[in-house]
Amino acid sequence: MANIDQLDDFDRRLLELVQIGAKRPVAELAAAVGLSAPACYRRLRQLRASGVIEREVAIVRPRTLGWPLSMIVLVTLERENAHTLNEMMAVFRREQEVLEAWNVTGDHDFAVRIIARDMEGYDDLVQRLFSANDKIRSFKTLVIIREAKLLSAIPVT
Repeated sequence: MANIDQLDDFDRRLLELVQIGAKRPVAELAAAVGLSAPACYRRLRQLRASGVIEREVAIVRPRTLGWPLSMIVLVTLERENAHTLNEMMAVFRREQEVLEAWNVTGDHDFAVRIIARDMEGYDDLVQRLFSANDKIRSFKTLVIIREAKLLSAIPVT
């Protein structure tokens, strides 16, 4: 995978632009960065192949698909060891209501972003994932009231 020292100004500008809109036509991107379309296409292909561009996705608002509730759950394990951490990460990956999960430092072991259709669905998920799990010492739920900033572009400079 390339690192920042291996990226030139063209690569950096392309990364800024595709983070804002990945579906922009290559010709438009090329004009914006000062490259020919074939050169721009080659660079984009290389950025994808090297893993600098990990993936390209459509960001869908959960509410539009019937998931109006969003929460952050802070999870503390009974014992933190490699096996339990890996087991919990696998559990989080399997659950459709878990959008993101991070193994973190500090007072908690995981921060988990979840969605729910309603409070009953949230309670069912919490019971299944956290309350009934003897590997979990405690968890705390933070209900998201309002979004202040969503999925921002990574600074390139």
